[in-house]
Amino acid sequence: KRIDSTITLIPASNSTFLLFTVKFKNSALGLGKISVHEQAMTVRSSSCCLVQVETGNLGDVYKIQVSCDDVPGFKDWHLRSFHLEELHTKQELNFDCNCWLTLNREDKELVKEFPAVTEHRETLPVSNYVVSVHIGDRWAAETFANAYITFYGKRGDTGVRKCHTSLTKGRKLQRNKVDSFLVEAVSLSHLHKVVIGHDGEGYGAGMYLIMVTVKESQDSDIEWVFPLWNWLDINLGLCETVCEIVTV
Repeated sequence: KRIDSTITLIPASNSTFLLFTVKFKNSALGLGKISVHEQAMTVRSSSCCLVQVETGNLGDVYKIQVSCDDVPGFKDWHLRSFHLEELHTKQELNFDCNCWLTLNREDKELVKEFPAVTEHRETLPVSNYVVSVHIGDRWAAETFANAYITFYGKRGDTGVRKCHTSLTKGRKLQRNKVDSFLVEAVSLSHLHKVVIGHDGEGYGAGMYLIMVTVKESQDSDIEWVFPLWNWLDINLGLCETVCEIVTV
């Protein structure tokens, strides 16, 4: 079924962006997910961007994910609100965003998620997951490559998130070190797997990964453990730079 939808993005003042992607998640997990990608687009301050797309049936949308590409010249973007309208049925979803997508401010995040607010369903909470990456105590276990992670739960997944800023002091992803990263996402409920990898940049980019642990918040008593005890290296262990790990 083809559906025409209009997407309205309203940035705040003093904001520009070059590339953006929007993903929709519905109640049928793994279905109804689309991306909108407009290249070389610049939105000036206090303006509104309208994008019309043709999609399959999106079903019951429960969250959106908005991201910007970190391209040369990009500084930051403040998104005030997001509006989705199905043009045939006139059904609408509105999202109050009021957030920065930037690497230059405190949260240093280019990906944000927002739950759908409707009358017939409870609004899902947004969680600040704490993702801890445990590097082993082996020679050359560290990496200077750019790492990324996706984790999956009962309500879908986070999408690919780059491990930008560690909560732990010192250079990240070093030998015998645990680095923790914050990942903000609409609550996924019970987690069951993660996909972690790196881009292989730099000399000796492989790393020896003991495990990944995830908590729903810094104060949470619940922790999911994803053990690996292996190399993410093109020449050692799995001979891969990315792997899927299920929880124990």
